[in-house]
Amino acid sequence: MKLRSKLFLTYLLLSFLGLSIAGVLIFSSERKRSLSQLEKSMLSQTQLLSNIFAFPLVGNLDITRMDSLADELGQKIEGRITIIDRDGRVVADSYQSGENLLRMDNHKNRPEVASALQDETGKSIRFSYTIKADMLYLASPISMEGKIIGVARVALPLTELKHHRNMIICIVFVGLLVAFVFSLLLSFGFSNTVSKPLRQMMQIGKQMSQGNFTQRIRVKSKDEIKELGEILNQMSDELSQKITQITEDKSQLHSILSSMIEGVLAVDHQGRVLLVNHALSRMFELNTSFYGKLHYEIIRDYDLNQFIREVLSTKQEKRQEISFIHPKEKDFMIQSAVVGQRRKGAIFALFVFHEITELKKLEKVRKDFVANVSHELRTPLTSIKGFVEALQDGAISDPEQSSRFLSIISQHTDRMNKIISDLLQLSQIESKEFELKVEPFPVKELVEEVVYTLKRSADEKSQCMEINLHSSDQKVLGDKYRINQALTNLVDNAIRYTPEKANIKIESRDKGHFVEVAVIDNGIGIPQDDLPRIFERFYTVDKGRSRELGGTGLGLSIVKHIIEAHEGKVYVESEPGKGSKFSFTLKKA
Repeated sequence: MKLRSKLFLTYLLLSFLGLSIAGVLIFSSERKRSLSQLEKSMLSQTQLLSNIFAFPLVGNLDITRMDSLADELGQKIEGRITIIDRDGRVVADSYQSGENLLRMDNHKNRPEVASALQDETGKSIRFSYTIKADMLYLASPISMEGKIIGVARVALPLTELKHHRNMIICIVFVGLLVAFVFSLLLSFGFSNTVSKPLRQMMQIGKQMSQGNFTQRIRVKSKDEIKELGEILNQMSDELSQKITQITEDKSQLHSILSSMIEGVLAVDHQGRVLLVNHALSRMFELNTSFYGKLHYEIIRDYDLNQFIREVLSTKQEKRQEISFIHPKEKDFMIQSAVVGQRRKGAIFALFVFHEITELKKLEKVRKDFVANVSHELRTPLTSIKGFVEALQDGAISDPEQSSRFLSIISQHTDRMNKIISDLLQLSQIESKEFELKVEPFPVKELVEEVVYTLKRSADEKSQCMEINLHSSDQKVLGDKYRINQALTNLVDNAIRYTPEKANIKIESRDKGHFVEVAVIDNGIGIPQDDLPRIFERFYTVDKGRSRELGGTGLGLSIVKHIIEAHEGKVYVESEPGKGSKFSFTLKKA
């Protein structure tokens, strides 16, 4: 039931009760007033009858004459007059005469008669079997010289009084009906006046619940409802500001979390997931239906879940390195932060996932690099030290042996010098200060210079170097000196690892915006398992053969860095026993 209906019915019921009570009081008061006036009139009549019938009762008692007088007076007052002596015998009655009068009962015990014989005014209302109607009886004593000699009684039927009462009832009813209709209209108007602004508040409240805070409550009255409307308007403004602020804060937080490269996981005190940022979703390939689930349901890893349990139970910030194998093999440093909110839906702990997979790889590369450098330098140094000690022990006096030892020492010294030179060159290329002198130059000129430089080495192995260029006037953009280094390393490797009397081809092809330069040999080739790592520092397929042929394991790494510095790419294709093809791309001039 709506408030307006409740107010209307409440006011209507109150009005009905009030008017009903007023009607009852008015009817009761008017009835008492009418009865009191009737009693006063009858009292005057009985007193007058007492004076009239006093002397006949004292003198010779002429019942017939007294009865005639009672009949005459009864007709005038339109009532019943009864004269009773002090013994209770009826001596005159306006309703009875003759034999009937003589047979009337003794009235001494009638209430009103008994009171009158006690020198009091007696009255009584009762049903009269004589005239078959309710009668009002009022009796007054008849006195003579201070003695009560009889009773004069007047009885009036209450029919007139009832008629008067019914008239009063009709008047009161009509008045109450008019008042009720007026109160009905007043109640409807009042309830509508009260409920209308409340309905308006309710409608605006619904709009506020949907996020619309532009509507305002307008109340014309100057009462509590207007104050309530003003309070709601003020609350709407404050809510709008706070929601705007919360939305902005949430948007900023979402932007921060989305832009973070670290993964973020937030859980409540029960370990239920409340937040997962995009980075963590990408790291573990999570779907979006994670909210409210337990942490071990979305990332199934024993070490991680044990770590989260420890943080939740101890309420202490912890840090731990954890390795994952699913969905990919990755390493993370996980840092926890305890917020401590224990209420439902509140963040209790945060876990930040720092991926250190690349760092671990770089650390491994660094360790391998140090180990490789140490190994590559220690080997020639050990040989040099051994031959120096041999010379010191007397071999220097033998010219032939000393000359051979010094030649070996020189070879190892050259190898150490080449290793250090390649390391310095690689370090220079990787440094931030490394700059390229980019200019256009012909591919033909580059290839011819490299072939000319290495022709002697190829001739020593009776190898044939074949040049096959796409265009004789094709130019590329780059640092010619560095590109010359890269191509020299590739051709030199082809000469070293290709058997005698083999063919080495140097080709160029058009690749749209790029030119591809390739070095192709039919040498020993490279196993497929070694191809992904062939450009790593110090990585060699056969370390013994590499040292024997004077390789340092740094040449291909230098090639890769030089070409990538030119925004090009390096490719390798090889098959053991059939040869290899190394190629790289450069931008066209």
